[in-house]
Amino acid sequence: KAVVSTQSTGTVMQVLGRAVILFAVLDGETELQATTTCFILMVVWSAIEVVRYPFYIVQLYGWYFPKLTWTRYNAWIPLYPTGIICEALLAFWCIGLVSTSGRLSVSLPNSLNFAFDFTLYLKLHLVMTAIGGVSLISYMASQRSRAMKKLAKLSSYAEVQKREIDLIKIRQKKESKKAK
Repeated sequence: KAVVSTQSTGTVMQVLGRAVILFAVLDGETELQATTTCFILMVVWSAIEVVRYPFYIVQLYGWYFPKLTWTRYNAWIPLYPTGIICEALLAFWCIGLVSTSGRLSVSLPNSLNFAFDFTLYLKLHLVMTAIGGVSLISYMASQRSRAMKKLAKLSSYAEVQKREIDLIKIRQKKESKKAK
């Protein structure tokens, strides 16, 4: 059984997107590292993982923690859009910095006969961030809907079980009073 039942393409795109922001955008631009946007992005990324991985562990063992399930499928609502906006802002700001410095760009002629314009890549990355962000948010919304329905069903089942246990206890008390 897989730990995470999700499409691997989406996961790969998300990891690569984070890697670009972390290693290509932030690592080389110290001005961006000191921004509030960068700080917020790091908090958001961390908060997402702090909820996600305990949820996966609980799922792996088949345990039932309704509050963790609720948190997993509701915490993303403010966190994902905030993270997407922060990533986009940092990439946008990096375009101006990289266009003047030429960092990570390769121009012709060179021994490999290869050219790469990092500024153009960042512009494409912004478009992909917008498209991927909308796709990710709609996917998470459908996952949330499914999880909340399942959680409601499990909660009502747990409530029925609790009522049955209470009824059994009441019957036992009545029977013990009759026996006295």
